[in-house]
Amino acid sequence: MQEVGVQPHTKQRIRFVAKCVLLLVVVLILAGIAYEQIGERRDRKRFPQVGRSVDIGGRSLNIYCSGDGGPAVILDTGGSAPGYENLLFQRQVAQFTQACWFDRAGLGWSDPSPVEQTSTAIAEDLHALLHAAGVPPPYVLVGASFSGFNVRVFTGKYPSEVAGAVLVDSAHEDQYRYEPRVTLAPFNRLPKHMRNLLCAGVPLAARVGLVRFLLQRSGPPRGAPTGFTADEAATLHGLEHQTESFVAAAVCNFEEKVSAQMRAAGNLGDRPLMVLTAGQPLRVGDPEADKELVAFHEMWVHQFQTQLARLSTRGRQVLVENSGHLIDSVAVLKAIREVVTEIRRK
Repeated sequence: MQEVGVQPHTKQRIRFVAKCVLLLVVVLILAGIAYEQIGERRDRKRFPQVGRSVDIGGRSLNIYCSGDGGPAVILDTGGSAPGYENLLFQRQVAQFTQACWFDRAGLGWSDPSPVEQTSTAIAEDLHALLHAAGVPPPYVLVGASFSGFNVRVFTGKYPSEVAGAVLVDSAHEDQYRYEPRVTLAPFNRLPKHMRNLLCAGVPLAARVGLVRFLLQRSGPPRGAPTGFTADEAATLHGLEHQTESFVAAAVCNFEEKVSAQMRAAGNLGDRPLMVLTAGQPLRVGDPEADKELVAFHEMWVHQFQTQLARLSTRGRQVLVENSGHLIDSVAVLKAIREVVTEIRRK
């Protein structure tokens, strides 16, 4: 009986198709790398730097300060927003003391870091930046949402340099165990092993232009802070959609890492501490989901935020009745002024 096998011409065809596919993949990768490099050059031209670059040891971070007097107020941002988000608010604070905003590594006009951007890495960078920039301690640290973690780590690592703090609807390390599913980003709803795989692949996807391609098609921009001009809003949106910003924010197993860092940070001693808490829960329009969100908000107000206020013997929680997670800037400014005034009276 004659053995049936793959004919020589069929093998040649398979090899030819495989070579074509491989060539196509190589071409796409090279095109993606070129697309990313062109995009980075275009970004540098589109968004002239606001602030100044300060070397912290082989790489630079961007910082902008104005105003006189002490203690200096250092403004951090929520999520992965660039410091530019505080452009107008910083001017208000600078009317009664020195005030600075800065770009964390990989955000805005700051160089990326080779170190994963946990709160510990961010606090160490900020400490090096403030000293290299000649901003004298002690500081009043202001952290919104995620950056409340950064404030707590900085205070734990450099206690003699922190005079007080304002936490603006700050994240809490235990919230991740109770958050309703509707509050989670689609990425965080994936199984853990899939999240780890995607997270680890972000740097490669960034190099070949895939991250930039997806960011440019991610929908309408979020609203800019009140008072921003159209050009300022466009700059903020452009900075938020830079590839390096996305890479900097891609911390694998963030919840586990930040929980450990918060436990190690300790409390804030007897420093003046203001904890501003959103008075309005998130709502999405679905009755069942909204019921869960209201229940979680009760826990947020009366458990998580209360615990944050207890981090200092001089801590005080203020419920900002008409604000959601984005706390009204008037309330934030008032809290900062109160902390600064209390420190000056000491």
